[in-house]
Amino acid sequence: QRFYGIDKLAAVEAKLGANPVARALGPGFAANASRNFIMASSSFVVTPVLYQRLYPQEKKDAQSLFWFGLGVNIFAGNAIAITQQALWGRALDYAAAGGGRPISYAAVVREGLAAEGSAAFITPTKWVARVLMNAPVQGTLPWFYNEVLPLGEGRVLGAARQISAALGGGPRAV
Repeated sequence: QRFYGIDKLAAVEAKLGANPVARALGPGFAANASRNFIMASSSFVVTPVLYQRLYPQEKKDAQSLFWFGLGVNIFAGNAIAITQQALWGRALDYAAAGGGRPISYAAVVREGLAAEGSAAFITPTKWVARVLMNAPVQGTLPWFYNEVLPLGEGRVLGAARQISAALGGGPRAV
């Protein structure tokens, strides 16, 4: 709806003839999910694993995790995710052509490369825009989870135990 507007989305979806699941997910879901998978993996899998296994032990601290996570996100995660963001937008344009047609990702990629070469999917401008929008938050998540969240963890868990006990909850014997 945000991309097409309510009326145009309804017209496109009607022509696509999608099943209820595909309609709920929306056109272009595969490219969108791919981008989200890349970004989540960059923060929650790639950064921690690379930091744990490759970063020199004697140099590990909160500051190095912060900058390492930001760097991995900016130069790896976002560089790959930009291509999926562009694919998503192009897939939505493809779906809307002629009032609505099913998305063929192969055709979207082929047409994009034929029209603009690799610039259809990644350019310095796209990279900078994506990094400025996303990297400060996404790139610092490993640091946040390891350095900031633990600061209040004891209090939150204690409050949760008190609330649970007050509501008659807590561990039960089976």
